[in-house]
Amino acid sequence: MMLRRLRLKNIRTYEEGEIEFPNGMILFEGDIGSGKSTLLLAIEFALFGLGNEKGTTLLSLGKNEGEVELTFEVGGREVKVHRSLVRVEKGIGRKGATVPGGVRQEDCWIEERGKRYRYSPKEMKEAVLRILGYNEPVDPKAKSIIFRYAVYTPQEEMKEILNRPPEERLQIIRKALRLEEYKVARDNARLLSKEFRSIARLYLEEGDRLPEIERQVAELNTKRAELEEKARISEEELLDLNVEMRGYEDETKRLREELERLSGEAKKEAELQLILNDATAKIKTLEQKIKSNKAKAGEIRKQRDEILSKLKKPIADLKVVEEELRVVKGRLEAVIEDLGVKSQLFRTYSSLVERKICPTCNQRVDNEEFLGRLSRLKRDLEEARENKSLLQREMERLEALRREIQDYLNGSNLAEELEERLFDIEEQLGRDEAELKDLLVRVEDLNERIKGARKAAEEYRALKLELERIELEMKELETRRRKLEQERIEAITEIKNIDLQISLLEKDRERIKEKLTKAKRLTEYATWLDECFSPALERIELTILMGANREFNEEFSKFFAFMVEDPTKSVMVDEDFTPIIMQETYEQEISNLSGGERTALALAYRLALNEIVQKRSGAEGGLIIMDEPTDGFSKDQVGKIGDLIRELGPTQAIIVSHERELEGAADHIFRIIKENGRSKIYQLGTGGNLSPS
Repeated sequence: MMLRRLRLKNIRTYEEGEIEFPNGMILFEGDIGSGKSTLLLAIEFALFGLGNEKGTTLLSLGKNEGEVELTFEVGGREVKVHRSLVRVEKGIGRKGATVPGGVRQEDCWIEERGKRYRYSPKEMKEAVLRILGYNEPVDPKAKSIIFRYAVYTPQEEMKEILNRPPEERLQIIRKALRLEEYKVARDNARLLSKEFRSIARLYLEEGDRLPEIERQVAELNTKRAELEEKARISEEELLDLNVEMRGYEDETKRLREELERLSGEAKKEAELQLILNDATAKIKTLEQKIKSNKAKAGEIRKQRDEILSKLKKPIADLKVVEEELRVVKGRLEAVIEDLGVKSQLFRTYSSLVERKICPTCNQRVDNEEFLGRLSRLKRDLEEARENKSLLQREMERLEALRREIQDYLNGSNLAEELEERLFDIEEQLGRDEAELKDLLVRVEDLNERIKGARKAAEEYRALKLELERIELEMKELETRRRKLEQERIEAITEIKNIDLQISLLEKDRERIKEKLTKAKRLTEYATWLDECFSPALERIELTILMGANREFNEEFSKFFAFMVEDPTKSVMVDEDFTPIIMQETYEQEISNLSGGERTALALAYRLALNEIVQKRSGAEGGLIIMDEPTDGFSKDQVGKIGDLIRELGPTQAIIVSHERELEGAADHIFRIIKENGRSKIYQLGTGGNLSPS
């Protein structure tokens, strides 16, 4: 892995800062407290999160938000990671509890191949470890072990490992080399073996139940056989009962059909009786009606005969008489009218004669001519009166003749009416007598049918009693059938329950047998874990640790000899990785070393550890980061740091130091200056000129 770019905002004493990381040896120099180590902490935060640190240690005081963005190269591809910090004030939670204030991580993302992926803090650490190829457990509250021991050496951890007790130091070495996993595996194997043996004992204890299970199965099989026999007997009886009941059902069906037929016939008795009563009443009414009509017919016949005996046929026709009467009447009316005119004229003439002078013309009217007129008028008047008298007598004769003809016609009409009434009565008598005859025949038929209905009713009652008897017997048979069916069902149900119990017992027996087999296997597994697996792990761990110890000794002594030019002094580590300092042939205490020698010892120890961890982790190398590695070094020793790093041969080395003597060894120099409490980064160019980074 190589770093390419770091950008930070509101991180500790940095408001804004950005660095482009070139290859080669990079020196970050500055006064103590200027903010050099903050850059290294920001790099580690960007990669792995806060770990066991609090966010308040990174977020600038008085700021509510901060962020770090790091671009690095791994496996030939460029990856950008980003994390931000947000200050959270105290508040009230959803359930009313007080939520403490603090700083939390937000906006975590990784950008790779032009795509940005957002994660939770834990997920992002897991993704970064996967990208870097660091095969270690994901613990969001811990630093990356491989990064801390193969890449980055914080200032406070340089000498710390040397000052720890041997057991703790060995534990740290084991952890860094991931040998702790072998111990964990052995402990897990012991726990697993113990668990296997415990489970095996439980399984063996269950095996003691086998005889009791066999006894219960035998008893249940005996009881099952008895119940099967009981169910078989019930089944046979049920078959016989069903046959008998089917016979009764057929007979019942036949009786019901016959009863249904007879029911119709029996019910007709009342209906037929009503019809008979109605027919009898009609007969009585008809007989009375016939008797009355016969009496009426006799009377009408008598009246007709009397009228016919009195009738005398006229000599003239009524129309002729009426025509003659009309003519005579017309003549009479003309005569009467003429008589009136002549009478009036006669009276006028007679009055004129008496006066002798006409009042109109004053002429005399007693001359012969006038008297002749009066005489002729008198004769005409008498003749008219004679005609009137003749016509009146003729009128009387014709009137009498017309009355005679009318009386004849009226008598004839009455006789015809009586004949018609007689015909109607006789015709009605014929119909009534025919109806009476039909009714008498019908009454006779109804009496026969009523007899049949009464007989059907008697048969119906007899069949009803028979049906009730059969239904009672069927109820008794049904009660027996239900009882047998219940007994059969109970037997079958009990058989099923017994089968279930036997099945459960057999399953329990097979399960116990399987457990006994498992107990044997588990015991064999436990023996293999105790006698083979754990010792093998211990041997593997010891072999790896011894190999690491040899490699460590080589690197440790080489790095120490490079920094301490004293041929009488040499270093090594024992089997617990405890450093041993030899002065010629004598062992020397660390406390007797000078400050520079102690720093060289610590640096050599950490560099050797870095080399071993990097080789054995399989992580991509090329980068080392050291924080104040020259504390206590002499100027000569400081000058050798550059040679030492080149000896190590990393592609990129980042050193944080306040020693300006390292400038000559560095390929690139960045100076950290604190101005007004804020850290700023300047790159040192050719000629010693500073330019903002």
